[in-house]
Amino acid sequence: MTTILVIDDSDLQRAETRRALEPTGLFDRILEAADGLAGLRLLLAEAVDVVLCDLEMPGLDGEKLLRVRDARSGAGEIPFLFLTASADTERKVRLLEDGACDTVTKPCHPAELIARLRLHLKIKRLQSELREKNQMLAKESMTDAVTGLRSRRYVTEVLAIEVLRARRYRLPLTVMMADLDHFKRVNDRFGHPVGDTVLRRVSDLLRGLLRATDVAGRFGGEEFLVILPQTDREGAVTLAERWRQSLELTALEAPGTKRIRTTVSIGVAEFMAQMARADELVRAADEALYTAKANGRNRVEVASGV
Repeated sequence: MTTILVIDDSDLQRAETRRALEPTGLFDRILEAADGLAGLRLLLAEAVDVVLCDLEMPGLDGEKLLRVRDARSGAGEIPFLFLTASADTERKVRLLEDGACDTVTKPCHPAELIARLRLHLKIKRLQSELREKNQMLAKESMTDAVTGLRSRRYVTEVLAIEVLRARRYRLPLTVMMADLDHFKRVNDRFGHPVGDTVLRRVSDLLRGLLRATDVAGRFGGEEFLVILPQTDREGAVTLAERWRQSLELTALEAPGTKRIRTTVSIGVAEFMAQMARADELVRAADEALYTAKANGRNRVEVASGV
């Protein structure tokens, strides 16, 4: 439902505006206010898509109304078009700088007014679509599309923050680097869609073991990084073993195939004071993961020196 708010102290002008707008079908609702204060009340109470406001009104005029419109959450995004008989260019420029989207000089032909309103509604719609797409892109940049876990970029940024927190407050911090064993065989035998299903099932098992403060992300193809704030080495190893055992004992269902069994190798590393950067902690966990692979896979190893 598209709504316009017409604010004008002239009954005649409001009536003429309504007569011009109604046949266009642009608006489902045409709200009217006879002064700026009444217009502000409607702006606060109603879902308004565009405002057509007379500039010169007694009391709260259009310019003052523009300055207080942000009292309504999101009101700054509502297009404000001003009708004015003034030829004061400086004032018009000031209005545009304050957030007005357009000024229309009276008398204005209805066709011109309608064209301007149509244009600003289109701009508002495009801005809304752009905002939604940007939000979607932001969400996608934080979330792995296959597993639903966090993205590599996201967990990397979180880990940098957690390392700073652990160093400043001397809190324990551990990470797990995990890799599914022989996962290439799953993709080669069953295809990547089945492989993606397996990744989702593995991630679901992991997600069910984590606390709200833990962060798990897909770090590579079949590689996962898990951040465990305020968790020492023993706690991390316990969690890693629970995940490893649950995966070892679970037959993962994938559409069109028999149940698939897979295992995981996990490297655990605890943050040490001598570590200067987050990537040193990741490297330690990665080296422990390499050891787990070298020692036969399907096992948990702790970084040497930890």
